[in-house]
Amino acid sequence: MEQRTAEWFAARLGKVTASRVADVMARTKSGYSASRKNYMAELVIERLTGKWQDGFESAAMRWGTEIEPMARSEYEARTGELVDEVGFIDHPSIPMFGASPDGLVGKDGGLEIKCPNTATHIEYLTGGSIDRAYIIQMHVGMMCTGRAWWD
Repeated sequence: MEQRTAEWFAARLGKVTASRVADVMARTKSGYSASRKNYMAELVIERLTGKWQDGFESAAMRWGTEIEPMARSEYEARTGELVDEVGFIDHPSIPMFGASPDGLVGKDGGLEIKCPNTATHIEYLTGGSIDRAYIIQMHVGMMCTGRAWWD
């Protein structure tokens, strides 16, 4: 299935997704974080109503989605690997849990594409750390697909 289609939204309805696991894990010193509580409420609403909750999309997020195909092509050109686009992949043994990888690479790999704004990109390139949420998202992608590595 193609990502961001009605079929894709239906496949992930009410499920914890790789891109939001960091929210599930988020805590403060006094307990659950606001992002964790809000995500839990979103999932409950989706499960009760059977309808997808429209999420917030900033201009930067929209730009990243639009640029993603070019980034995928650049990855293929630089690595010589073809990337297979996939939709939502349910975890093989954890119900209501899955991932939407940006691509599968060869028989053992996967791909998560991030197209940050220029300032953030420069920070990453000059030794800034990669957002923990992205690392968690890639680990969940490997868990759901059984792949050995992720770029």
